[in-house]
Amino acid sequence: MTNRYKMRISRLTIDKLGVKLYDKVSAVIAELVSNSYDADATEVTIEAPMGEYLASKAGGVITDKNFKIKVTDNGIGMTPDEVNNYYLVVGAERRTDNRPGRGDASPKFNRKVMGRKGVGKLAPFGICEVIEILTSGGEKIQRPRADGKVETGYLTAHLILNRKDMLKDTEFEYEPETGSKDDTLRPESGTTIILKRFAYRRVSEHPTFSRQLSQRFGLPTNNWKIKTCDTTKMETAEDYEAIVGPFSVETMDNSKIMLEGPKGPNLSVEDDAQYSAIGPTGETIEEFGAGFHHDGRFYPITGWAAYAKNPYKDELMAGVRIYCRGKIAGQTAIFNRKAGFHGEHSIRSYLVGELYADWLDEDEDMIQTDRRDILWSHDLGQKFQEWGQKVILKIGHLTRDPMRKKTWERFAEVGKVEKQIEEVFPADGQEAIRDTARGLAKLLGQTIRASEVEDIEVVEPMVQLSLTLAPHVTLDKKLKEAADAQNTPIAVISGILRTARLAELSSFGKIAEDRLKVIERVQGLKDDPETAEEKLQKLIQYAPC
Repeated sequence: MTNRYKMRISRLTIDKLGVKLYDKVSAVIAELVSNSYDADATEVTIEAPMGEYLASKAGGVITDKNFKIKVTDNGIGMTPDEVNNYYLVVGAERRTDNRPGRGDASPKFNRKVMGRKGVGKLAPFGICEVIEILTSGGEKIQRPRADGKVETGYLTAHLILNRKDMLKDTEFEYEPETGSKDDTLRPESGTTIILKRFAYRRVSEHPTFSRQLSQRFGLPTNNWKIKTCDTTKMETAEDYEAIVGPFSVETMDNSKIMLEGPKGPNLSVEDDAQYSAIGPTGETIEEFGAGFHHDGRFYPITGWAAYAKNPYKDELMAGVRIYCRGKIAGQTAIFNRKAGFHGEHSIRSYLVGELYADWLDEDEDMIQTDRRDILWSHDLGQKFQEWGQKVILKIGHLTRDPMRKKTWERFAEVGKVEKQIEEVFPADGQEAIRDTARGLAKLLGQTIRASEVEDIEVVEPMVQLSLTLAPHVTLDKKLKEAADAQNTPIAVISGILRTARLAELSSFGKIAEDRLKVIERVQGLKDDPETAEEKLQKLIQYAPC
């Protein structure tokens, strides 16, 4: 069959926009999914071998394992002419194109399109060699068949892109292979992209893969659904398919700041009258608003920011996610604040958020092509950065007490504080010592970092210190109370003496415990042939115990 599709593209473009920009399977699939969204699809199905390496590697040689990844949507699709005029043109500005089916909004649902210059179609070349496209679009037509009957459907384009062939020359007019289903009619519009002949890349486990896609899109779900299917399983298996839901993160109580404004695209406006930042108890925040002013315009930011209920489990939930037109534009943990500030560890471990700023590519495109970050060096980027630093400072103030409370609760759980206190001070007359031990443990527990509270080697010495000091602190309190009282009853004196005795025993016990450890160490040194006898004699003379 004669090749009728032509793509003019440079080898450098393929290399830069495909191979070097996209090396994760989830990022590649996200680009294809966003194309489906722009094509007014209501459902996208992704079929992939979850949890599998797409190729094997031995002795530096990569061998394909004949896997396929298929992305299918029910969008408006494309006719063969549209494929030639639009799809195979890389770098053309879509949003300012006034031709039918082009422009800033999708033709059917009037969605603000995510794509801009058509470079996402090259993303699969970061993980595979072959991209097969099967797409049906335009108006439904009728035409006679060879047998005289009339067939009805959508005109179909079927073509195959091969990276190796595309890279043969520096710049040329590449002719993709025409597929067997080209120029046929299909009953429904839509597009299927099939990826083949993979590099050494791994597809994440099914739950993680779905979560990776969820993290990349901040979209309403009323007419949009993403379904993932694990082709390593039977279709009848319970875990064969999953629906990608909203990306959810549990947040700490009294830490969430809501950034509110009218529904719809967040483009720059004349003033901030319709936007506000609301604190956890419903109060309007004075330190900043839901956006910032720059050069006589207001740049709105909606969404929320907070502390997570628990420290980050993975990089997906780390920091604040920034979306533009429903697609992730970047992710930041501290809005580029210089390291070494007070509370930095908590912010890096707990700060989460979901912000929407469609003005990021309103005029100039401030988003890196691979969607890993935004251009903070831009004037607007710097204003955004300054605004974000005010937000995290406010959240830090709001969460100071809740963070301490949470750290103490986990400290008490890991160190079994209550159990140890009850075991060491079980008597009825030792309530005051138990209370003091709890207070000391809480004081010490709130001073450690959230990451340290899970380490028993950090927690246990602090618990033991609390138990050791509790009788002494209690005794000191009782002595002061007795000194301040004019007539101290004999019962109070008796209680003081009992506490003093307990404090002495506690100290003696700690000393004895430490000496036993030293004795065990000396016994070990005694039997070690490398131990100098003279030094050992001096040690025994100094500590005859």
